[in-house]
Amino acid sequence: MNHISATDFAEIQNLVALYCVTTDNADADGFMQTWVEPAEFGGYDSGAFGKLDTWDAMHAFEKEHVGPGGMANGKRHLSLNIVIEPVSATEVHVTNDMVVLEVADIPKVLATGRYNRSVVVKTAAGWRFKRRTLDIDAGFFKAMAAQQQAA
Repeated sequence: MNHISATDFAEIQNLVALYCVTTDNADADGFMQTWVEPAEFGGYDSGAFGKLDTWDAMHAFEKEHVGPGGMANGKRHLSLNIVIEPVSATEVHVTNDMVVLEVADIPKVLATGRYNRSVVVKTAAGWRFKRRTLDIDAGFFKAMAAQQQAA
């Protein structure tokens, strides 16, 4: 069985948290520092929000997502139930649940989903995401449909 050190484990947990905190702080450049270098980027697939095959596409998405009028404004992203599965001393798979809260208005849960087996690798700069897949829970789409009907 493959193992990682307690320090590596803590750094990976911190990486998952930084992914959310940089988004909530509208820090697109900080968010991109949670990813590998552009040449090693393995993609991001979020289903409803599309598939991004390049580092530049991910950066452009994040800048829009956190920019004025972006969907992330006034939201708080929480990562829960973080499971780290070592593949080798320099690669792990991370699964975690995501909860998105409204915080600029009356607080409420807006969306939930799960990042399934994200590929995280150890680089010269530390642990970084290489590839992520987000499966958004069905309730999000029901909430969006109800909101559109009410409008």
